[in-house]
Amino acid sequence: MPTTVHEDRVTLIFPPLIETNFGSFYPSTAVLAAFLEAHGIGCAQEDLNEEFALHLLREDMLHRLRAGRIPGAPEGSPAAAAARWAASNIHRLVDEQGRHRFTGGNGYMLGLLVNPFQVDRGDEVLEAVRADRHPLDVFEQFYRESNIVERIPANTLLIGISIPMGPQLELSLLLAAMLKRELPDIPVVLGGGTLSLMSPPDLEILLANHTAVDCVVRFDGEYPLLELARRACAGRFSPAGIAGVSYRDGDRVRHEPPAPGPDINTLPVPAYPKAALDRVVGTTLGVTQARGCYWGKCDYCDFVELYDGSPPFRGRRPDNFVDEIEALVEETGVRRFRFITESIPPAFARRMSQLLIEREVLIAWNSFAMVDRRFDKDLLRLMVRAGCEFLTVGMETTNTRVLNLVHKSADREENLRFLREAKDAGMKLTVNLIPDLPSTTYRESLDTLREVRELADCIDSVSVFPFEPTRSSNVGRDPERFGLIGTGSLDTKGQAQFGLNHFDCVDPAMTSEERADVHRRYRAFAKEISQQRLPKSLLVSLLWSY
Repeated sequence: MPTTVHEDRVTLIFPPLIETNFGSFYPSTAVLAAFLEAHGIGCAQEDLNEEFALHLLREDMLHRLRAGRIPGAPEGSPAAAAARWAASNIHRLVDEQGRHRFTGGNGYMLGLLVNPFQVDRGDEVLEAVRADRHPLDVFEQFYRESNIVERIPANTLLIGISIPMGPQLELSLLLAAMLKRELPDIPVVLGGGTLSLMSPPDLEILLANHTAVDCVVRFDGEYPLLELARRACAGRFSPAGIAGVSYRDGDRVRHEPPAPGPDINTLPVPAYPKAALDRVVGTTLGVTQARGCYWGKCDYCDFVELYDGSPPFRGRRPDNFVDEIEALVEETGVRRFRFITESIPPAFARRMSQLLIEREVLIAWNSFAMVDRRFDKDLLRLMVRAGCEFLTVGMETTNTRVLNLVHKSADREENLRFLREAKDAGMKLTVNLIPDLPSTTYRESLDTLREVRELADCIDSVSVFPFEPTRSSNVGRDPERFGLIGTGSLDTKGQAQFGLNHFDCVDPAMTSEERADVHRRYRAFAKEISQQRLPKSLLVSLLWSY
C-alpha cells in the first residue's frame, strides 16, 4: 500500500436533495474517498445536501416561505407553517456554535420545509436543465452562494458527483454545468444508483445533451473511479476501456461492460470528514452491511439491478462489520449508525448483535429489514439489547394474494405476527406501506389499512408510497403478468421517486377515484402516527403556526 497520499486530487460531492439524510451522512463519498486514499490519491468531500438544509434556514429564505412567496407553498401550506415555526425556533435547529440539530422532531419539520423544492421531471431531464424554472432557480442561487466552485481545492484533477437517489439527478446536472463553466479543464464524473438504473439509450441521450458530464460510472464505483483518477493524475484523462463507464466517443456514446466490484469485506473504513462531523449534533453515520438483497425476489423492486458484473448479493461478515463500527467510534466519536442494506439478514443480525454485546460496543443503530419468520421475538429482543433503535420494514400490505403475486417473502399472518412480536420485544418500527400494489382492489387496500390501524400501537411511524412500476423491475418488464396495462405515458411519479425510470400503466383493479381515496386515507393514517410521536412542544408549535 502506498505510504504517500497526494492531497485533494479528487473532489467528491454529495448533492441535494435527500431530506431523510439531514443530520446524517450517506456513506458513498466516504467509502470512495477511503478507497482512493488507500491507493495514494487524496480526496476532498462536500456534502451539499446538509448545506441546503442550512440554506433554507437563512432568514431571507424562511421569510419567503412563511409569506407564501415560494411556488407550491402558499401561505397556509405545511411548508409555510414549518417556516414560521423554524423562524421562531432557530435555536433548536442551529446552536450558538453553528452546529445543526436535524434529527427527531426537528427532522420532521425540515421535511415539511423542503417539500416545495423536490424535483423529479422524468424524461425532460435528459434533454436540458432549466435553471430559470422553480425550484431549479433556488438551487442555482444556493450553488452560487455556497461558493462551491471556489471551494474546489486547487490541486483537484477530477470531480465526482455521487447520485444514489433519483431526485438528485437534475440538481447534479445543474451543478455539473456550473462547475464546467468555471473549471473547464477538470473532468466531471457522475456515478451512483441513479445512473446504474438508467437504460443505455437514456444514458446516451444524457451524455449527448449534457456535455459538462465527461463520463458516467455504472454499478460498483471503486475500481472505475480509481482508474479515472489515476489517468487524470497522469495528465492523460480518458474513460476509454474502463469497465462500467459510459462516455462520448466522437458522435456516439460507448458503454464499457461492467467488471466485478470489490469484496466489500476488504474495503477500508469509510473516511468521513471530521470537519463536517463536528458541525452536526447527534449525527448518524452510514455503514454498508451489504450490496444487493439476500431475498432479491420482489418483482416491483429494482435495487437488485444496481451491481451488474458482480454477484446479486454481497454481504459483510459480522466480525468485519463490527470491526468497522469500532474503528469509526474511535476515529469520530459518533455512536449512532444507519446500516446501509436493502434488508438485514436474520443470521447476520443475530451474530452481529452478539458481537456488539460481547465486545461492549455501546451504539445506537437502525436498519432496513423485511418480514422474515426468522425475526422472532428472541432475535428482536437481542437486537434491541445490541442498540437497535428501530427497523424500517417494507411490509407493503397484509393481503396474502397480492404478496404472493409480487413474490414477497411473508404473508398476512407473518406480517401481523411480526408487528406483535416487535412490540413485545420493545423494537420500534417504521412500516412502509404501498396501498396499491399491482391488482390490489379498493376493498383489499382498505382491509389492509384497517388491520394495520388495529395494530397501530406496534408501530412508531408509517411511510406511504403510491405504487410505481419501474422500467428496470420485473413488473415494468412484464406488466401484463401483474394485471397492468402499459400506456406509454410518463406523467406520474411515486414509490421510487425517480421519474426517468417510471413505467406508466393502468391498473384496472381500482378506479382513479378509488386510488386517490386510498392514498388519502393511508396518508392521513401516517400523519396521525407521526404526530403522535412528535414531542408535544413541537406539535403545539406547528398547530399554532397554521
